[in-house]
Amino acid sequence: MDLSTQYSGFSYRWFFVFLLITRLAAAQSTNDDGNFRQLDQRTRQLMDSAHVPGLSIAIIRDNKLAYSHGYGLTKVDSTQHVTSSTVFEAASLSKPVFAYAVLQLVEEGKLDLDKPLYEYLPYPDAADDERYQKITARLVLSHRSGFPNWRKNRQSPKLSMLFSPGKRFGYSGEGFVYLQKVVEKITGKPINDVMEERVLKPLGMTNSGFVWKASFNANFAQPHNESGNVEPKYKPTQANMAYSLHTTANDYARFVLALLTPTGLKPATVSQMLSAQSQLPKRFSDSTTLAPDLFWGLGIGLEQPSSDTYIWHWGDNGAFKCYVTAHLSRKEAVIYFTNSTSGLDFADELLRLTLGGQHPALGFLGINWRDEVRKRVSK
Repeated sequence: MDLSTQYSGFSYRWFFVFLLITRLAAAQSTNDDGNFRQLDQRTRQLMDSAHVPGLSIAIIRDNKLAYSHGYGLTKVDSTQHVTSSTVFEAASLSKPVFAYAVLQLVEEGKLDLDKPLYEYLPYPDAADDERYQKITARLVLSHRSGFPNWRKNRQSPKLSMLFSPGKRFGYSGEGFVYLQKVVEKITGKPINDVMEERVLKPLGMTNSGFVWKASFNANFAQPHNESGNVEPKYKPTQANMAYSLHTTANDYARFVLALLTPTGLKPATVSQMLSAQSQLPKRFSDSTTLAPDLFWGLGIGLEQPSSDTYIWHWGDNGAFKCYVTAHLSRKEAVIYFTNSTSGLDFADELLRLTLGGQHPALGFLGINWRDEVRKRVSK
């Protein structure tokens, strides 16, 4: 065979390979379009049933943003539709973003995960109980600080401990507030500046902020209580790492992508962040019975049913509810935000439609859409 025939055969072979790949890609795109249409239809049904005025969703597939969409209204009695650019309260989805910045300080040698925070900054609020001096950044990020979620009197300067640091899992926003103060001491900067410089700007989260920005005023979601009534909108002037992040589904997807393909942190650091630090109970309200497949990493939850590993977190600021789950090896994720007290009721259905798989975290949070439907029907 002469060279012309050889190269001709080579070219034909690669032409057919290229054609096959193109057709497969087109078929996949068509399939995705059909799936997303079904998702749109079902999401609207779920929102109607749960009386959720607005929802924004972002879906990651093959390590890139594959789909984003807004549903419903920013306010029940308005005509402004939710879009991919609508700003929602991220609530506790603030915590993983803060953990990401904390781990940057760890990489730089400015913060030791296992050094007592007391040695960086004594905390007068907890000074009545010397056990607090054993709290470390690792224990805060894995929710083993011993602090309650929030003190009984939010105006009180006194913070009591529920158990000795490191003893067990105990979800705590108070721990994140203490760690926030330590980070401010270490960096010599207000925490909002730290987060803007280290996370939001580098990741391109241009529609996000831990304090209210004037740019949010054009397109933000209003909160709705369990009666469907609009509540006053919280517009933070002080950043709180436990709950004050305001963002969009697309912006939060940028953060998730930075974990799936480590960006801004070394792969080894992200691996540590996404490794089990503490074991969770089967139910959030019951600390006695441990779940065999639920854990907490450094700032984010872990589900490990069978051989799969998902990362997850939920957000609950009362009249704002949100959820994120990502499959580590498939590089897939779903992020959604709602402006309703009922926004988490159908998280299980959205996960079934988008990611599939088993999600024991839903049981931990007590989320079961079918039970919620039965409750409403029986009333």
